[in-house]
Amino acid sequence: MLMNFKDLGSYRRARVWLDEPPFEAYPARERVERTFPLINYTCTKQCTLTVELVLAARMVSNYACIVITYFPSDAGELVVQAGIGCNDDEIIEDVIALQPEVVRRGIPEEYIVAMFDEIHTLSKDPAILLPSGTIGIYTGAHGEVGSSPVSFRQTMSVLLRLITLENKTPESVRETIVDELGRMSQRRRET
Repeated sequence: MLMNFKDLGSYRRARVWLDEPPFEAYPARERVERTFPLINYTCTKQCTLTVELVLAARMVSNYACIVITYFPSDAGELVVQAGIGCNDDEIIEDVIALQPEVVRRGIPEEYIVAMFDEIHTLSKDPAILLPSGTIGIYTGAHGEVGSSPVSFRQTMSVLLRLITLENKTPESVRETIVDELGRMSQRRRET
């Protein structure tokens, strides 16, 4: 199921796919894995989620697209397995990135590192409920110019919140995205 959110405030837009990735996995030049012990966690049902997000900040389109597959476990840890993509992967045409951005399939290493950093930060916060289990990241896309580590951190944070969301209606998904982006903005202002 595809959910399209054209106005999330502050010129932000998103598309969310539930259990149907928008494109195939990219060829990974390397696979990495990290395990994060969790303070506050839940175990929910297996799912595949895609979040494509545009964060318009200072007249720059910050673009990220991440597809995760989640397999639950009650081990109290989150294992993240990711494939590092190449910067010259195929161009994806059907995207919400601002034109003339060129979006390529694959997630480069610097964005994988940013996602791991975000998960590490969230895993240490007892106020944040995270999913226990394994997440695989082998599908995604980045903009040649408009992507950034921050956009991938924020998109990963949204994905983690959506995994733990029990009833994924368009209204609840939209509200979760807006809340999470607001929380992250507040956190950045405090640091």
